[in-house]
Amino acid sequence: MDLKILEDIGLTKSEIKVYLALLELGPSTKGPVVHKSGVASSKIYYLLEKLMEKGLVSYIIRANVKHFEAVPPRKLLDYVEAKKEKVEIQKENLKKILPQLEMRQFIAMITPEARIFRGMGGARTSFNDILTTLKKGEEYYVLGVSTYTQRFERFVINFHKKRAKCSILCKILVNEVAKDIGRELESIPLTEVRYIPIELFSPVVFHIYKYMTLISISLEEMFIQIHSKHLSDGLQTYAKYMFSLGKREMETVISTASGFLF
Repeated sequence: MDLKILEDIGLTKSEIKVYLALLELGPSTKGPVVHKSGVASSKIYYLLEKLMEKGLVSYIIRANVKHFEAVPPRKLLDYVEAKKEKVEIQKENLKKILPQLEMRQFIAMITPEARIFRGMGGARTSFNDILTTLKKGEEYYVLGVSTYTQRFERFVINFHKKRAKCSILCKILVNEVAKDIGRELESIPLTEVRYIPIELFSPVVFHIYKYMTLISISLEEMFIQIHSKHLSDGLQTYAKYMFSLGKREMETVISTASGFLF
């Protein structure tokens, strides 16, 4: 029998020896298991405990003595299925923090032409640069509006009202999770809103204006302002393309936009 298969599903060599010994012995106390498996007596309870955690060994008490028993071999399939479910959960949890991890790497690579602002004071300073940089009648793009804190949401709505009074146009891509924010933004003059599917959720928002890019990580109240014409030109081209794919109606899912990164 190829015992490597049992190793591949997550059992150690010593755990395999104990499990196989119990299969052959049936309900047994510590001594016979140690003798049959060949593992050290000092490690037997630890190994039995690990196998019980994996759902592969159980015990009963007879005359105040524990008798251990291996579960039927077919239960190994249940163990593998449980591991698969755990991996899927881990993958989903990892997806949630990947944008933050990638942003940390990005920040470490930022050039001297970048400035980092923090807190709501930083938000006001960095966002006001949009109003002082752009002139009446000019427009800019916002990519990836999603979940905001309550106070930052109020700040964003008030900012866009101020922006509209300055006669600056804005085209915004909003994730479906933020449909309430999207509706408020739509009610503001000189604002166009398009929606992207919930699968493309990201806590990072890109504001592209002239030769500047403002990266907003609102949940951490961090705002990164980058002076780079190459970056803003590239993002603006991408923003125009994504805006053309976005839909006005929330019910419409854009299957062709599955490559969207923000």
